[in-house]
Amino acid sequence: MIKKHEFPMPDGVTEVTDEYQINLAHYELLHLKPKGTILFAKEKQEIKFQFFAAEDRVSGIFARLDEPLSPNTKRIMEYVQRYPRTECLVAITLLNFKMIYVSARVENVPGAKQKTLRFNFPTHFLKTHRRKFIRIPFNDTFPAELKFETDRGPQVRRLRDLSREGMRLKLEDSDLSYFQPGVRLKQARLKVLNREMPVGVSIISQYPGLTAGLRIIAIGEEDKVWIKDCIRVLMKQILNLSDAPFDDEIEKGVGE
Repeated sequence: MIKKHEFPMPDGVTEVTDEYQINLAHYELLHLKPKGTILFAKEKQEIKFQFFAAEDRVSGIFARLDEPLSPNTKRIMEYVQRYPRTECLVAITLLNFKMIYVSARVENVPGAKQKTLRFNFPTHFLKTHRRKFIRIPFNDTFPAELKFETDRGPQVRRLRDLSREGMRLKLEDSDLSYFQPGVRLKQARLKVLNREMPVGVSIISQYPGLTAGLRIIAIGEEDKVWIKDCIRVLMKQILNLSDAPFDDEIEKGVGE
């Protein structure tokens, strides 16, 4: 699909053609607006964009520049507007993998408040593995939260996503000094849908946008099974999957 001499390819990529993983990518683009980069043909430097999609894949993938245009970026954008058949390598960092594909055409979106480009949604793409188990994104439709104790008293934070091995939390400004890698939250209780369960969690890292990654280090066996089943059921609903068996393990033998 991608000629390696045209764009640099990372090691360990695999091709994705099945509807399940393509739908998973579309869901994240629609609801989470992930970050990514574009490398235009004959250019050496990637440009960072925020990506999003419309309700249907036919409308394509959109890339928006959230930062002021540098002189070099402005030059490239002007060139692309004049020559829409400029090839480019699109790389989008999703929750479960990074999707990579080459677009043979890029369109400027007129009337947008910020510089926005449009690409066709690929029918197949390459991916690099990010983790072993699927992370399900949570929002107002599928709420989840983590309760825990601190020196400031009891706290509650909303979940951004969850797998059977870890989670990501939405933080507040006052949390930044407390949520340091290696810290274990005290008396943590995870609430997903209508079930609340005690968990042992350790902070892995902080991320831009006031979020933190946590690893589940202790959980009851019954709760562990429930989370696994809950993730599978919700993912089938989110992606409108058939009644065929569905597993939350993305690839056998790939590390979290």
